[in-house]
Amino acid sequence: MGFGTRLCCLALWPTLATALAPPVDAPVAEVDSDLGWRAFRTFTSADGLPQNSVLALLQDRDGFIIAGTSQGLARYDGHRWTPIELPTAGVRYAVGSLGEDRDGALWIGTDSVGAWRVHDGRPQRVPIESNSGANALLPASDGRMWVGTFESLYRCRPEHCEAIEALAGLGVRSLLADRAGGEERLWVGTNGSGVVQLVDLDAQQPKLGSLRISKDDGLPNNIGLALGHFAGDLWIGTGRGLARFDGTRLHVYGKDNGFPVAMVFGLQEASSADGQPMLLASLRTGGVAEINAGGQWRLIDAHHGLPSNAAHALLLERYRRHVWIGTMTSGAARMEPDRWALLNERNGLPDRIIEGVGIGSAPAGLWVGTASGAVQWRDGHFVPLIDDPRAAHLVRDVLDAPDGSRWIAHARGLQRWRGNELLGDFTVDNSELPAVSSDRLILRRAGMGGPELYVGTGHGLARWRASNGLRRVELPSEFATHASVQALAIQALPESPDRDRLWLAIGGDLLRLDGEAWEPAGVDCIGQDSVVDLNVDPGSDDGLWVVTRGHLLQVDANGACREWPGASRLGALSHVRFHGGHVYVFGSRGMLRLDRSAGAEQEGELLGREAGLESPEIIDSVIDERGRIFAATASGLAALATDAAQRTTALQPAPLRLLSARHGEGGAPLLRGSRLPPDDSSVEFDFVLLAFDREYAVRYRTRLVGLQQRPGEWTDVAEVSHARLPAGDYELIVEARDADGIEAEPIRFPFSVDAPIWQKSWVLLGAPLLLLAAGVLLGRWRLRAARQRAAELEAEVAARTRELALANQRLEQTALTDPLTGLKNRRYFTGAAAAQAERARQSRDGQFLLVALLDVDHFKRINDSFGHDAGDAVLVEVARRLHALAREDDIVVRWGGEEFLLLLRGVVEGDFESVLQRLLDGIVREPVRIGERTLAVAVSIGAAQFPSGAAQAQGESLEQAITRADRALYRAKHEGRRRAIIGEPEGTLSEQAFRTILPSATSAN
Repeated sequence: MGFGTRLCCLALWPTLATALAPPVDAPVAEVDSDLGWRAFRTFTSADGLPQNSVLALLQDRDGFIIAGTSQGLARYDGHRWTPIELPTAGVRYAVGSLGEDRDGALWIGTDSVGAWRVHDGRPQRVPIESNSGANALLPASDGRMWVGTFESLYRCRPEHCEAIEALAGLGVRSLLADRAGGEERLWVGTNGSGVVQLVDLDAQQPKLGSLRISKDDGLPNNIGLALGHFAGDLWIGTGRGLARFDGTRLHVYGKDNGFPVAMVFGLQEASSADGQPMLLASLRTGGVAEINAGGQWRLIDAHHGLPSNAAHALLLERYRRHVWIGTMTSGAARMEPDRWALLNERNGLPDRIIEGVGIGSAPAGLWVGTASGAVQWRDGHFVPLIDDPRAAHLVRDVLDAPDGSRWIAHARGLQRWRGNELLGDFTVDNSELPAVSSDRLILRRAGMGGPELYVGTGHGLARWRASNGLRRVELPSEFATHASVQALAIQALPESPDRDRLWLAIGGDLLRLDGEAWEPAGVDCIGQDSVVDLNVDPGSDDGLWVVTRGHLLQVDANGACREWPGASRLGALSHVRFHGGHVYVFGSRGMLRLDRSAGAEQEGELLGREAGLESPEIIDSVIDERGRIFAATASGLAALATDAAQRTTALQPAPLRLLSARHGEGGAPLLRGSRLPPDDSSVEFDFVLLAFDREYAVRYRTRLVGLQQRPGEWTDVAEVSHARLPAGDYELIVEARDADGIEAEPIRFPFSVDAPIWQKSWVLLGAPLLLLAAGVLLGRWRLRAARQRAAELEAEVAARTRELALANQRLEQTALTDPLTGLKNRRYFTGAAAAQAERARQSRDGQFLLVALLDVDHFKRINDSFGHDAGDAVLVEVARRLHALAREDDIVVRWGGEEFLLLLRGVVEGDFESVLQRLLDGIVREPVRIGERTLAVAVSIGAAQFPSGAAQAQGESLEQAITRADRALYRAKHEGRRRAIIGEPEGTLSEQAFRTILPSATSAN
């Protein structure tokens, strides 16, 4: 709806001639007590849009998405945005409206060069009388197109337009057609006179109807920006709010009912997550309002994941029913169910670095532990987990006990609360808590003795009982009592309804406790790999799942293991969760969704960076009763509404389109049924599946009948080529399936290749005699020529081999070098990382690899104030200074943008601070000279030791050490920049203490 509103056949009320009843206020907004969000994939100018202000959206009959922006328009095919150019002699234009006629031609309304029609790729100017803005386009029932401008309304064919005299001088902003009493009528939103009707549309000159809706009737203002039908009523978007007309009176959405006083540019009917009809209204500013049939509404804005509150255009995509939103600052945003949304400070969290997450007992609900304190979701907001200064501690786990008390494990100990009353504060100094930090909590039923609380720490296990309080658990002497507790799990015992089995991974041991005696678990398949998580699947007889750094194992009652090898796609694993028919595995590359019924050999669906995770490593997660997943990352609380929670309608196959077919070296067009000459028989095809949902998971396969016996493998490659095909008849078959496995109608493309002349029958009959005569003469001549040519080729090959070797050396060096700074690049690091990590692990005498991430402070300000050439000069000078400060064995890499990575070898722990201060001083001591100007430049550094004691015990990778350095860099930025911070692990990657280093007093810059 909005600019290009479709024809609606809904029979409303008849044309009214009487005055309207007094207006009433629409309902107030629904209270958003539930933690709700929407996940969006955004498309910006970086993805190929001409500009980030998207004013119009349309899906054409072939299924492509067309976007009009403030600097032209483009078409999206699922892979890329392709500009659509109009021949305007260099005059730039904004596209504010789009439409499509019955011939499939695209109509384009611009702000400065009038209206255009594009058919079969050929643009044609629409002959309206002025170049003023073509604000609204709507197909007429007779095949013509309604075109609304700031001067009037026109009814157009490609070659002729006629002005509607009844609206002469009246600016038109929106259009909507319907029927009443069997007669078609046209609603017109004007640029200052409210909403009017046109009737007698079959006449050469339609006339105004008797009904006019204006500010005098309660309309928020007289600019009718958008029109739509929903729930049997007419909806009007204005310059100051929204109104619903029920046939007798207006229901006004404005300041009196809390609705944003905003321009409403788009109206679009859609469906809610539970399949109920709803109306979307785009607000500038305010976001998008969701309105149900009863008129109740809620706002989707930046707090709910929308990338910009300045929403303009709306579109409901046909095949996946996803909503597209054109924004004024952030491009086009597509609402997707299977995509992560990131909740951070904008949503009320204290910090975007998340250390733990869980679900408490009602009414507490979701709790989140961040690097700056813990909060819980209550009454529509995140509030502190406890009303106490200790809420700022790093909270690792929370457990609500049956007696109504709440246990909180944090970086400084263990607390027991009831409401706001502190019942117990346990530390390593006043109790038998084995370590300063408490990491894991679990409750075990122990028969008549009541429940027991177990506390896992970095130096052993503790147990709390009501009868004797908190006591350290002493394991049998053959087990590692004082080692780090990696995981705890509880499993119900069918033979003992009031008792649970406790599983414990500690040190390198896996133990179980059924009664009072600990015993080995009897699981032999783990080997030397470190256990990082244990979990019990209540829906399976093989209930225990063991997660190691590299393997996901399912253990049956006899201790036999079944590995799920697909989990290796996650890199380093962290934990496993269960919900419904799925197993969810988490690790350094995101989350893997596995189908319980598909067996252990399945590949699973990876939801990582491509699915919206900025920092794909997930260290903790929880799944609520609705199947919503909340995951702890270094970039915020990642939230995912799973497929089952949002997909309520059956999906239809998306169309598979052939984008191009070419042949020969020049890429000439290839048509269906073509016959190619034998010397021009190479072919190329490009195709795309227009399933606009998780495009990264779309797969294709092809078969060239006449050459291949069976289809190829499923891949993500949307093109195929065949070189120098032999003579014959061929048919290319292209198959595609979307992210849900739904296959499209295949493409079939027949063509032929002619036989060369020497394969013709008449040539074959005469060829033997001719060849016999020619062969004798030719043989003698070729023998002499071959000897001479062989000598020449031998010399030429030797020369070319030398040239190729030198070229390969230069090419390899170029591929591993950053062209701006001359430093090694990230590709070099990828190839060298494994060797550097192994060299660091083999180091002795207390020497370590110091990993440092360095970021130029306020670099964007330098670019904005002095230009990108100045920014490049700063990067080159910083790189030069880093190279001068580095030792011969150190590695300096341009990591990306204004970031640099340093691997400083052979550094003893006592020298960490002096090394980092030398780096700080070396950068900030002197300003950077750019022409006649000097710029003061400072940097922030985040550093981490590799390997650490914890890293060696847990098999930490060099990439994870870089992640720790990145967290330290984030903290350095957060604390004011111009400093270095060392992140020191205390046993796990999520446990961080920090040391801060400032430049020396002698640094003049």
